[in-house]
Amino acid sequence: MRLSAILAAISFFSLSACAHTDATHVPELPETHGVRWDNGRWFDGHGFVGQTVYTVGGALTRTPPVHVDEIVDLGQRYVVPPFGDAHHHGIDSPDGLDTKIQAFLRAGIFYVKNPNVIPDLLTPEVRGAINKPSSIDVVFSNGGLTRTGGHPAPLHAELAAKGVFKGLRPEDMENRAYFFIDSTADLDAKWPRIRAGKPGFIKTFLGFSGEADAKPAERGLDPAVLPAIVARAHGDGLRVTTHIVTVADFRVAVEAGVDEINHLPMFLRGVCNADPSRCTIGEPLAREAAAHHTFVVAAPVAWHEGWGTLPEAAVAEIRSVQQANLKSLLDAGVRVALGSDGISGEKPFATARADALYIDRYHMVDRLTLLRMWTENTAATIFPTRKVGRLDDGFEASFLVLEGNPLEDFESVERIFLRVKEGQRLALPPAGT
Repeated sequence: MRLSAILAAISFFSLSACAHTDATHVPELPETHGVRWDNGRWFDGHGFVGQTVYTVGGALTRTPPVHVDEIVDLGQRYVVPPFGDAHHHGIDSPDGLDTKIQAFLRAGIFYVKNPNVIPDLLTPEVRGAINKPSSIDVVFSNGGLTRTGGHPAPLHAELAAKGVFKGLRPEDMENRAYFFIDSTADLDAKWPRIRAGKPGFIKTFLGFSGEADAKPAERGLDPAVLPAIVARAHGDGLRVTTHIVTVADFRVAVEAGVDEINHLPMFLRGVCNADPSRCTIGEPLAREAAAHHTFVVAAPVAWHEGWGTLPEAAVAEIRSVQQANLKSLLDAGVRVALGSDGISGEKPFATARADALYIDRYHMVDRLTLLRMWTENTAATIFPTRKVGRLDDGFEASFLVLEGNPLEDFESVERIFLRVKEGQRLALPPAGT
């Protein structure tokens, strides 16, 4: 989590001057430090507009400040808001922390949402390395809420038995990695402990709602309990995110009033390949989600490509349903964000960039929509009260300068010339160091 440098004169300074700054030890810019950014093409939500923009005190403005301390020529490059990953489990402990922070920043991802983490492992070292101008900003839900024995309890038990969670055993997972909530009485009894962990939001799990033959390990909350959780969380000012598997789960989540749904309906156990309607959202349900102002984090979409056991025809069917679901949601006005469901230890370390490139590769949505999904929508569902995700006056002075136009060549998102966070330029060490 990562980087910048103060340049001290009133004139143009070479951008290469901060190329080797230590990203973890960045001085703060003075509040009055005004920078004029010339010859940039700035994304306005519809296209790119050539204009002069200023950054003062960590915010964007088109109004010239009283003092301009520095002028930077962007050379007709393209400026976009930072990217985000609204579903990632990688910031979960001190292990490999700097490497993971650098991976996010290298991808242009400044904002990360971890929707299930063990708070015991978020040590002072972890918390001290994030949520500052030189690093990524992360919000955590802590342990999620599920039914007894349901997902993700068996997964955490397996990982704990392998020693993934240092110092914690399988029997230590309950009330840390997850909470079992089978009734409103359970909710009443456990809510004080849930709140004591100071979660940034509440994560809940659904799975195969209404399907009696579903495996216990794949199931989540009793759908009848979810509305009570939402009401309790909203009463305490907390948003609610819900993991879903099937379209039936999606409907339960929308009707319960959750703020965010994680995943498009997924193709677990092959049920949707046999009957795609079980994973097809459709226009009426999409309109209902829009009416409830529900965000949907399409996470993950790209990992289906790696299913080597599926024939290409089955993978093509998955992509077809994914595209249809995205179209239904976007046509209805649902705000769709991107997330990767990435975890620690993956090689390569997965981020939402893979999902964005996957969506573009298969032409699932147009590039303007995709860019807004990954910038504006993703930032809004991670930090809904902050002025991030757009390049409007008064918004945080955080942006990426790209070598090419992503509306013409979306792979330009990989060619980042400059990263600026809260007015500070970030300088990454060379890749692989």
